[in-house]
Amino acid sequence: MLSAQPSLPLWLEIAAMATTGAYGAAVARSRNVPVSGTLFAGIMMGLGGGMARDVLLGEQAVAISNIYLLPSILAAALVGALAFYRVVQIALPNLVIHGIAFGLLISIGCQKALSVGTPALSAIFCGVVTASVGGMAIDALTKHRSAAFSQAHWTLTSLIIGSTLYWALSIMTNFYLAIAITVLVTTVLFVTSVMRNWPSPKWPGESSDMNA
Repeated sequence: MLSAQPSLPLWLEIAAMATTGAYGAAVARSRNVPVSGTLFAGIMMGLGGGMARDVLLGEQAVAISNIYLLPSILAAALVGALAFYRVVQIALPNLVIHGIAFGLLISIGCQKALSVGTPALSAIFCGVVTASVGGMAIDALTKHRSAAFSQAHWTLTSLIIGSTLYWALSIMTNFYLAIAITVLVTTVLFVTSVMRNWPSPKWPGESSDMNA
């Protein structure tokens, strides 16, 4: 087991979750979800992965225990629903914002796990969970197939690579630089995989249609 890393700054966790909350609300509104559902989707996108991570780590959920986090994400969700829902309907901006959200959530998830001294694979898994659970919840609530489990594109692969990269960089440098590099690499990999239509790796002989 690696020695515990520095604790994740609260302001950074709030900023990351607010950003992803705004994105989640924008996506929900672009799918014609009503006002209350849109705001709830933003909260789920911002908090869902972090709450799942904290449960896995046996930690008190920061989403519930901190007085600033829920109001910040709710405000961000409102901004996202009002100002960005048309932006996420455009392919490239949507992909870029989605990739940035992935990178931020990977980073705070992995760093939180490292700060309590978890083994490498556990920290990487926490990064993936933090980045994926909120989005899967929104997809389920809006009756869309989860991107993480779709055969199309490298969504889950991007999360795994990004989380592994963050873990490696956290050993060699400070987490601010690690976050910047992780966000950049995850975003580029995710956007490129979609734009170039890279299929997710499949077992030999399997159809590309999950329902086949």
